[in-house]
Amino acid sequence: MKDEVILKERHDDDLTFYKDEKIQFTHCTPNRNLTLSELFRFTADAAGEDFSLREMSWDFLADKGLAIILSRVSYHIERMPVADELITLKTWESAAQGPLCTRNYEIYKYGSDELLVKGQSLWTILDFNNHRLMPAKAYPYRPAPTVVTDFTGIKCGKISIPENMELIGKKTILYSDLDANGHANNSKYINFVFDLLPQEFQTKSYKDVRLNYSKETKLGEELEIKVSYQDNMIVAQGLVNGVSSFEAELYY
Repeated sequence: MKDEVILKERHDDDLTFYKDEKIQFTHCTPNRNLTLSELFRFTADAAGEDFSLREMSWDFLADKGLAIILSRVSYHIERMPVADELITLKTWESAAQGPLCTRNYEIYKYGSDELLVKGQSLWTILDFNNHRLMPAKAYPYRPAPTVVTDFTGIKCGKISIPENMELIGKKTILYSDLDANGHANNSKYINFVFDLLPQEFQTKSYKDVRLNYSKETKLGEELEIKVSYQDNMIVAQGLVNGVSSFEAELYY
């Protein structure tokens, strides 16, 4: 009988949050690699659990009239986790970048120092009381992080859209795309692109992925998905009534 593995979540003394996971069959592509959408979901969920354990849960923020809004995210993939693999996800807040809060991620093979994926996200707080975004320095419910983390992947900058974009299809936002905020979950957008790509690009191994969230999409809205194929990269954009909802870059 194999030794029992106990998967845990915990903070260290520096408030870095660790979460152990097992990659399930349902989290993976046909080649057994973790899907990009599940990577997005794992990291977002870990950030939420980090805040919940620090008494800043979704309900706590909602009671204050606040919500976390993801703005930009970037991942560098050394090797994608695979089905049945155990991993440890590590996440922490670092010093703000101007008005945006910053969070870093690292995913390791469980029980080792083999780094599989690293990432960084920029996010802000929406204040429903005045319908404005709250700058990072104004968020009052935890000490503001001061340590700058040097993210060596592609920075979470603004994604430029080339002129030669081509329409590859349309996606209507369905009930199953929504999350508890009532709009399409951030982890779903990468699927909107992949479901419409030619198979040769669906099965490539991507090394860097960036996504900018520009405008939420709601139930029944129709996204036009456009792409441009570059030398080693795909640029993608989703638009609702001509207004950009998200932009993405996928490097292979």
